[in-house]
Amino acid sequence: MDYYQNYQKHYLTSLLNSLFSEINEKHFNNILPQIKLGFSNRLKTTGGQYSKKPFPQIQISSRYLHFEKALDEIRDTLGHEMIHYWLDWCGKPCGHTKEFKEKLKSCQFNRYSRLTPLHARYIYKCTQCGEKYFRKKHGTWSCGPCSGKKFNPKYKLCFIATLSSEKELHFF
Repeated sequence: MDYYQNYQKHYLTSLLNSLFSEINEKHFNNILPQIKLGFSNRLKTTGGQYSKKPFPQIQISSRYLHFEKALDEIRDTLGHEMIHYWLDWCGKPCGHTKEFKEKLKSCQFNRYSRLTPLHARYIYKCTQCGEKYFRKKHGTWSCGPCSGKKFNPKYKLCFIATLSSEKELHFF
């Protein structure tokens, strides 16, 4: 690793640690112990990931670094992952439970990443709420937030476009 890459990695790690401290103070009363934070080039379909094995860590997709408002996106995703960490630290289920969603709402973090999957080819839209969904395959789906856990034809997603290249993803 050359000097520039080493400096860049150190700077980005420092940025994540600063954001962690800021969010920990503002939303968790500084109760969360510091854990390993980093960027990952391997996260292709999600914005971030909290994992507890082999040790607690949060990884943020390095794809955010190409966004115009990268810092806002990184802060939002880190906050989302910190809620998973907080629930786990409190000994509670750390999935997208009712308590997770309540904390997410009170902190005003987004539930969904604004990253689009790298291999998305099709775009669908909910006619009820306007949420866009990126898919690799054609299919019949309903909007999760509108219809709940089961398919509901009342909230069926409407096909709106086929993407021919990754570059087109930035326009949606």
